[in-house]
Amino acid sequence: MPATTTGPQTEFTRNRNGVTPPNDIETQLQQLREDIANLARTVAAVGNEKAGEVKGRARRAASEAADASMHMVEAAREQAVSLERDLERQIRTNPIQAVAIAAGVGFLFALMTRR
Repeated sequence: MPATTTGPQTEFTRNRNGVTPPNDIETQLQQLREDIANLARTVAAVGNEKAGEVKGRARRAASEAADASMHMVEAAREQAVSLERDLERQIRTNPIQAVAIAAGVGFLFALMTRR
């Protein structure tokens, strides 16, 4: 009396001695190959999906970092322009003092470079 075992996708029979006939083994091997190929495709699809998610997050982080750096550059530029205006205003209101300070800085620079 043949025994029948049902797996998830395959069914095989054994003869009276408990040996699976060669055709059934070949069929099972073919089914196993197909199952492994399907599993490999599924794993690859999941891996590609996760890689896409990570790539998207990296792009968003890079974009946010670029935006933040642009804001910092703009703030630094505005501060430099403000300092320039303040310095120009100081020079216009006290030109003699500005010339004296410039001469003093030049003299100190000359002393330092001579040594």
